Amino acid sequence: MNHLKLIILFVSILLTTNIIATVDNYPWQFPKDHGAHKAFNTEWWYFTGHLTEEPTASTYGFELTFFRVQPTASVTIKNPWSPTTLYFAHFALTHDETQTFQFFERINRDSFGMANASEHTLAVHNGDWQATLINNQLTLHAITDTIELAITIPTTNPIILNGQEGYSIKNHEASQFSYYYSMPRLLGSGYLIENNITKNISAAVWFDHEFFNSTFSNQQQAPQQQSIGKNYNGWDWFALQLDDGSTLMIAQVRSSINVSNNYYFGTWVSASGNQFSLTTNDIKLIALNQWKSKTTATTYPAEWNIVVPKYDIDVNVKPTVKNQELILTHLNGLNYWEGRSIVTGTHTGNAYVELVGYD
Repeated sequence: MNHLKLIILFVSILLTTNIIATVDNYPWQFPKDHGAHKAFNTEWWYFTGHLTEEPTASTYGFELTFFRVQPTASVTIKNPWSPTTLYFAHFALTHDETQTFQFFERINRDSFGMANASEHTLAVHNGDWQATLINNQLTLHAITDTIELAITIPTTNPIILNGQEGYSIKNHEASQFSYYYSMPRLLGSGYLIENNITKNISAAVWFDHEFFNSTFSNQQQAPQQQSIGKNYNGWDWFALQLDDGSTLMIAQVRSSINVSNNYYFGTWVSASGNQFSLTTNDIKLIALNQWKSKTTATTYPAEWNIVVPKYDIDVNVKPTVKNQELILTHLNGLNYWEGRSIVTGTHTGNAYVELVGYD
């Protein structure tokens, strides 16, 4: 086991509750709340989206995510190399035309500027991967040995507070929750360098930001259960950007006891900008197909029917590329599927789907 994996094990043992008192009426203040919340031990900034090459109209999907995890305050830091916070980052690119999927990951400490996140605004980086907000303009940048992506996005769009004014409950017992907001339709432009060829792109980006306290440290539990509870084994998350200007986020938290006990939540934003919270009784989700990974032998659902009757939504969501599996070398080998998809039915558009906790 290498040194970084030992650090992950160390952090997972140390994560505990009661870092600060939590409330269901969090006093949101932007742009400050775009930044890090270091009184909480777990946080992520999640960017997914759809890219169109100009002028060829070739389509791509991308994911650029930053995770922050910190040990308890009881840890004594004795030298600059001791980790007060660990930062993970994932970067993935899907190309519909070539049916290819590329994934890259990073893990760094907050020592010597290797990774960090501002507490005053959105300014998070892991090495030279970064998301930065300056004067209502968001810049995303990630570079690897084979690809580089840079996007610039105006951020004048409304901020959507999910759940109860941003207090998002994750299970029937209400034992787990996060503070969670989205900016679900950010339109920008930039460039993609692939195979030493620079391509101009337009981008439709979905931004999620969540922070919470992990609540238990039992090493027999899967890592994802820290955010959803011990009676649940994973989740399916859908972010739909629809052609009529509306957006739909839904999540299914899968019960480890009985599928009838699955928990659902979501947010529907109409084309006119009106926001509506969704609960278990509002959402119907059926998996229509499956895909089995040749690398991990994990079977994932691979197409879905989503129905929200009260808003006349009945759509199918289908991946553009079957293999969009992220195989991690950290987080105790946790693997998940996350990828670009297409929406058809009563509404059309693009979607990103995340599947966690399958085996």
